[in-house]
Amino acid sequence: MQTPAKILIGLDGSDQSLVVVRYIGRVIAPPTRIVLFHVRSQIPEAFKDLAVDPSVADEDSLFKIWRDQQEATIDEFLEEARSLLIEAGIPAAAVTVKNQPLKAGVARDILAEAHSNYTALVIGRTGVGKFDGITMGSVASKLVEAISQIPIVVVGEQPESNKILIAVDGSMASMKATSCAAALLNPAACEVMLCHVIRPLSVQQLGSNDLFLSKKEADWISVNQQKIVPKIVDAKRHLMAHGFTADHISSEILTYQTSRAGAIAQAAATGSFDTIVLGRRGFTSVEAFKIGRVCRKIIHFAYRPALWIVN
Repeated sequence: MQTPAKILIGLDGSDQSLVVVRYIGRVIAPPTRIVLFHVRSQIPEAFKDLAVDPSVADEDSLFKIWRDQQEATIDEFLEEARSLLIEAGIPAAAVTVKNQPLKAGVARDILAEAHSNYTALVIGRTGVGKFDGITMGSVASKLVEAISQIPIVVVGEQPESNKILIAVDGSMASMKATSCAAALLNPAACEVMLCHVIRPLSVQQLGSNDLFLSKKEADWISVNQQKIVPKIVDAKRHLMAHGFTADHISSEILTYQTSRAGAIAQAAATGSFDTIVLGRRGFTSVEAFKIGRVCRKIIHFAYRPALWIVN
């Protein structure tokens, strides 16, 4: 019997954290186990600017009052988050709350916990420290760069639909992304589109010379369409083996696109696909870089959807 998936959700008590919980409750397949994880600060952030030692605070001080209030607030928040998952159909026994004091830092503590046999990590794009002009918080940014052993899901502003776009380029990474989505998504609730992007030969051509004539461009597009179709068929079969029905799976090949990331993000926005699943790196991966070009670009300008980044 296969062991159920185990998902770590990092929560900070913000409204965005509740968006994360509601999203996971909608799209994740049972009987997934879920751990709601919070890193509890012992002192206000502003105290750290002055290197204040909390041990010197008097038990009757404002510091203790602040700490007690924060602990009561986060306990109430975590119970609300747990209730939301149970209401969404996750068995109560499958939802665990872990509320630990800050050790090395919020991002580093989440990273350390993520090494404890989890299937995936889920976080919000922003948190309590959100302010206008910043589309990704510091904790999310650090974890996207650092997490490499498991998929990371970065939940955007307000993903509402259960429509999932899986970026397929035929690489091993994109096939792993498909496998991850097939294993974790609820086939009864989600609709999937497999999306491939083909760029023209002239995408990086400088000057006005028409080196690649329209016939050559058309031949190039045709050859690449023929190459990717078997990969899309394999991906469909894999999804159906995990319970997806044929009418819940579609595919689209976008041609003559100058930007793969831009085309994927636009297709998601146009089709109301509020989840984008993609491999961390594709065919042109460079070992020195932890995130590929397409993945990095989508992270920075597709801030509304939930992004699944699969290693």
